[in-house]
This record gives sequence, structure tokens and C-alpha cells, in this order.
Amino acid sequence: MKTVYLLRHAKSSWKDAGLQDLDRPLKKKGHLQADALSDHFSSLLPPPDLVLCSPAKRTVDTLSYFREVWPIPDQNLHMPSDTYLGEASTWLSHLQGLSDETDVVLLVGHNPGITDLLNALNASKPEDASHLRTCEFIHLDFDVASWKDVVAGSGLQKLRMRPKHLSD
Repeated sequence: MKTVYLLRHAKSSWKDAGLQDLDRPLKKKGHLQADALSDHFSSLLPPPDLVLCSPAKRTVDTLSYFREVWPIPDQNLHMPSDTYLGEASTWLSHLQGLSDETDVVLLVGHNPGITDLLNALNASKPEDASHLRTCEFIHLDFDVASWKDVVAGSGLQKLRMRPKHLSD
């Protein structure tokens, strides 16, 4: 069994028009979103064995909240440059290249790539799968022994949550 957690970065700020997109920080709401969601998942799900994160400031900042509650060693955190605004095929290529000793991986990225990956992998195709909102988290399981066998339509969505759901 292989497990993928997908996480779209929390709400980011457009306040400083002079910043490059790669350097945009989280806005106050984004910090609150990431803090609430990470606290919730720290007791609900096991931590990932490995993290692949876009190198953008907003994804790294979102991930920092999860690293406060999940013990993720630095050597298990990778930020491939091609995941910044990476397409679904880029993320899938990284997944399929993982060591089979890794069972649970967290991907932290951006739309549209992270949503496109979800829609490609998710066999259950729920009605709301078309768009991941900011700081939305998805848990997919794959009944495979090797990451090479993670292909389109092979994932089963186990959980989907947004910070908004925590206060409903």
C-alpha cells in the first residue's frame, strides 16, 4: 500500500506587487489556515516518510506548520525546482521515481498542477474534485507495492479537508 497526501499551499498575499511570484508569503489568513489544519492532522494521520514541496515561499511556509507537529527530518524534505507551478505529469514523475521503501509521501504544491494530479489519480472522482482550494488536504491510497504502479485512476480518496471544515 502506498499513500499520497496532497496539500495546496495556504492563502498567499498579493500585497507587495514588487515581489516575484516565487517569493510571495502567506497572508494572515493563510497562517491561520495552515496552523489549524496541521494541528488537526497531527493526531489523525501518521506523518509522511518523505515530503516533496515546491520551493515557493508560500508552500514552504505552509509546510512549516506541518513540520511543527509531524517529525519530518530535513533529509526527508525535497524541493525539486520543477515542482514550482509543476504540472501533474511532473508530480507523477517524481512519485513514480520514489524508492519503494517509502510508503507515505506528502506533496505540497500549487494549482493547477496539484489539482490536475488529484483528478488524474483519483479513481473515486467525487463531485468536488475539480478544484483544490487554498490549504486543502487530500489523502489518497494506492493498492500497489511499487510507486512505479501509481498511475492514472489508481488512487482511492480516503479524506478531503479544508480549514473551513474544522469550524463547521
